[in-house]
This record gives sequence, structure tokens and C-alpha cells, in this order.
Amino acid sequence: MTAPTNSRKGTGEWQQTFLGRVEQVRAVRRFVKTHLPDHADADLIASELATNAVEHTHTGQPGGTLTATVKHHPDGTAYIEIADQGGPIAFGARTPTREGGRGLHLVTALTTTWGVKGDAGGRIVWAELPPPTP
Repeated sequence: MTAPTNSRKGTGEWQQTFLGRVEQVRAVRRFVKTHLPDHADADLIASELATNAVEHTHTGQPGGTLTATVKHHPDGTAYIEIADQGGPIAFGARTPTREGGRGLHLVTALTTTWGVKGDAGGRIVWAELPPPTP
């Protein structure tokens, strides 16, 4: 088991690597909340993105990792990204009785924009957050 790494990338930017295990999603949430405390939904968004990385990519296999990056911009907006270790792009179909499959709709509702870059060898799912409401 490899210990998580944490680094400050620059003013207002932090990055940490986590083991690709479901129980590490809580640690991802804490990391994001620590660095974006004024963004009420930031930890929820990060939780969804990290859970997807663990459940749907090679990150969730033994020895897998994910890297979370957060940026706080001077205008109050924020940026979150979760880098995974890639894998197939096939997710289960959403059905009324299936528990999962709705998280990215939540991400869409809580962010200014979000997207995916990369390929089956590794992806980054990112989200931009509006300034916090007073």
C-alpha cells in the first residue's frame, strides 16, 4: 500500500494522490473541503468524480491511484479535477431501479461547466465552480 502524497502546486493550487479504493473517497472529500471551504458543494462534486474513478476505471484495481487537484481563483471561482488511470468508456445504463447513474447530472447542476480529457490510458474529469454565494 502506497501512502498518499500531498503537494502545493502554487498560490491557490493543491494536489494530492490517493489510493484507488472506495474508502479513500472520504479522504478526497476532506482534502477538497480543506482547500475550498467556502464552496459548499465542492466536496460533494469531488466525491462523485472520485467515486466514478474508483468504480469505472483502472484506478479501482489493486494498486490503482487517483489524483485530486483543486484551484482557488482570485475571482472566487474554483476548479476541481480528478485524474484516473483510464479504462473502458462503458458505463451501465441508467434505470429507475438502479441506485447509481445520476451523479454526473448532479455535477452538471452544481458547476458552471465540467468535462473530460484524456483516453482509455488515463483521464481527467474536471469541474469549474462559481463563486460561493454570500
